[in-house]
Amino acid sequence: MDWHDTMVYVRAIHFAATVLTAGVVFFAVFIAAPALAECGAANGARAFRSRLAAIAWTSLALCVVSGAAWLLLTAQAMSQQPLPQVWSQGVIWTVLLQTHFGNDWLVRLVIAGLLAGTLVRLLQPRRSARPWLATAAVVLAAALIGSLAWAGHAIGASGIEGILHPAADVLHLVAAAAWVGTLPLLALLLATAEREAASAAMAKVATLRFSTLGIVSVGTLLATGIVNSWYLVGGMTALVGTTYGRLLIVKVALFFGMVAIAAANRFRFTPRLAGDHTTTTALGKLRRNAVIETLGGAVILVIVAMLGTMPPAGHAHHHPVYGAVPADAAFVHIHTEQGMADVTIMPGRAGPARATIRLWDADFASLAAKYLTVTLTPPAAGSTPITRYASQDASEAWQVDDIELSQPGVWTVEVRVLLGTNQRLVLDAPIVIEPEQ
Repeated sequence: MDWHDTMVYVRAIHFAATVLTAGVVFFAVFIAAPALAECGAANGARAFRSRLAAIAWTSLALCVVSGAAWLLLTAQAMSQQPLPQVWSQGVIWTVLLQTHFGNDWLVRLVIAGLLAGTLVRLLQPRRSARPWLATAAVVLAAALIGSLAWAGHAIGASGIEGILHPAADVLHLVAAAAWVGTLPLLALLLATAEREAASAAMAKVATLRFSTLGIVSVGTLLATGIVNSWYLVGGMTALVGTTYGRLLIVKVALFFGMVAIAAANRFRFTPRLAGDHTTTTALGKLRRNAVIETLGGAVILVIVAMLGTMPPAGHAHHHPVYGAVPADAAFVHIHTEQGMADVTIMPGRAGPARATIRLWDADFASLAAKYLTVTLTPPAAGSTPITRYASQDASEAWQVDDIELSQPGVWTVEVRVLLGTNQRLVLDAPIVIEPEQ
């Protein structure tokens, strides 16, 4: 299994675990509490809360473990080092402390710890949580799933796009957890409902409240999905002509299929939970449909995991050929919506070196700039960054000579550019410097 396949599996597991963790909280607060209040069987209520607690703790633990695996794989990709050296050479700490991805992971770890503290009281089997605790749990669950946006394609833009696209991505993730993450829990609740009037009432309240939450979630998913597609796909040609676009079509088709099933649940089967002989049949069909929707949601999460490892359809392009990167050079390609940079450090090891920077626009045409500075930050804490002005040569590449790289490890390179349009462009990324030979 290669790195790409492993990353897809890890991302899929992490998405599923995070969505289910947040889904348990949303379900417990917005659906289960009022539905269980309609149930006269206190033992049934306690048993269901115990099951919710078991699911919540299992999914939260899986979220943390898969998140750690994602971090390791990302550090390995950034450093191009074997996994053991990611630990031994301190690469993992550099990624955590000096990259946006690592900072996001630190914040998410804190959120997961705080959420764990609220789950202890929220999912107690014998009594309901206080309103302030339920509110805190919902906020933390939304933050845990929403902060995944900073590990995706929505980050890196500036201006209105730098606000609108991440905001849409956060809402998209929260809405997905509120719908897909609560579906298996609805199926579990319906499965535990006994064939009696009190249980039928419980099932009906749960289904109606789930339907209301689902309507809000579906509307949010549709609106934010349009915004994300606008930025990431760009047009019909990219939608049908790239693997990214075709996977997105499958995702949208599954989404509307799930919406159709949800509509049948809301308008056809839920009204039959009236406590008479039709209740048993309606419960069975509702459970079946919830399971089918859950499976559809699982496939969508796998597709999302795959999409995250691909360049968006709107960014599909061919890199210009200007010569192979030398074998002993350090190289990184930095990509944002406003512009891109190829940074080559030659030689890519500790000691004296030279940096070459090439700027491109979204179509890989040369990007005009008035001036450019390069800042190289060493991996050791407290080290002084190196900042140099670059000069442009006849090939339109920017050069910085006489750079002294003091140590090997994962450095951070930051390119600051004043474009010909007087706009400022800042690009940064980690770059690996090998030991001096």
